Amino acid sequence: MEHANCMINDEAIFLNSFFDKKNSWEKLREEARSQAVTWRWATESMAFETPFARELYGGSIPRWLADDRANPKSHVRHGLDAQDRIVIECGPGTRETVWLHEPERRTGVQLYVHNDDVNIGSVTQYCYQDGRLAADHLHMGYRGSDTCMEYEDGRLLRSFSRHWQEGDEPWFSQYVFSYDTQDQLERIVLQYTDAQGQPTGQERLTYLRLPKGETLATVEARVQSLFIQAIPTTLDNIPQDEKLYCLLLCYTHEDLGAAWPPFLVWGRESYRQSVVERGEDVPYYLWAPDEIRDVQGEGHEYWFDDRELREACLLHAQLMNMKQSNASAMRVLKQLAPQIHRMAKQAGLPLTDDFVVAYADNTGEVNPLKAMKSGLDAESWALLKQRGYV
Repeated sequence: MEHANCMINDEAIFLNSFFDKKNSWEKLREEARSQAVTWRWATESMAFETPFARELYGGSIPRWLADDRANPKSHVRHGLDAQDRIVIECGPGTRETVWLHEPERRTGVQLYVHNDDVNIGSVTQYCYQDGRLAADHLHMGYRGSDTCMEYEDGRLLRSFSRHWQEGDEPWFSQYVFSYDTQDQLERIVLQYTDAQGQPTGQERLTYLRLPKGETLATVEARVQSLFIQAIPTTLDNIPQDEKLYCLLLCYTHEDLGAAWPPFLVWGRESYRQSVVERGEDVPYYLWAPDEIRDVQGEGHEYWFDDRELREACLLHAQLMNMKQSNASAMRVLKQLAPQIHRMAKQAGLPLTDDFVVAYADNTGEVNPLKAMKSGLDAESWALLKQRGYV
């Protein structure tokens, strides 16, 4: 594949030109509206085009809606021209996207409209060859990406991307798509590459086809079982040179797949004492994984690398993404905490008399104390509160 072919300077210049033409943005909107002869509602944009978008990013499949089923606060209204092409999308909120159609090229200019004020958000361009998407370009003014597709026998094999941002060196990656003997997508692997598309060795499985008969409930149960099986080895490797006041199951609320399975961070008594002595935001610093990691270092955390567990967690994350809900993960964490608490005590680790196993958002954006309180008996919570730890 000639990767350089999808990084054409003329395309970058063309897309960048939209950011310099503020006076033309209103004209683009007016022209698009004048071309629209029919209007239709849909659950999401019906014009953005990404191969295997649902497998990569989750969410439901966009669908058209009858006018009386539409909700202007969450759905998108599409204006179609006489050739049934989408020329403008309105909503939700203040967002509008104008679509320009040319031979083998389609360009979307995303605008934010508030009263009489119009601002540009991004420009997306799709390029086609032989009726297939060959490349797409995203320009956000100061950063963006350029992606080109490689096909074989009608199947998408790779999508190679150059990612750029003003002031930084570009970086490169590709998705590699694998199929079974029936040509059904089986897995997607994200690889980091050099400028020529050669893998650098860093890669991550990002999609795995759900085995026949599996459901969210069966995968959730398997994740919990495999995690419990992996815990004893982890506990055996925790240093025993100091008492621990907590063991945290760490997840990432805004991007669950980034830390699923959850990784472990244990809080040492010396860290707790340093927080108490400082006396600033004690309940926050005691239970914020990133703050603990920053002081204690990587030697006091554990990331699970068991293949079976990681693949089960990937399926779990995919199913949750498609439902746009992390409720299943929260159930797993809630059920794991008391089991791991018992296992930690049985393992003979040096623990404080108020030792806690809890789950916490790695970034600190979600306050863990509400979940911790509901998971502890009244006596344990009262002791932590009396000592000023919660």
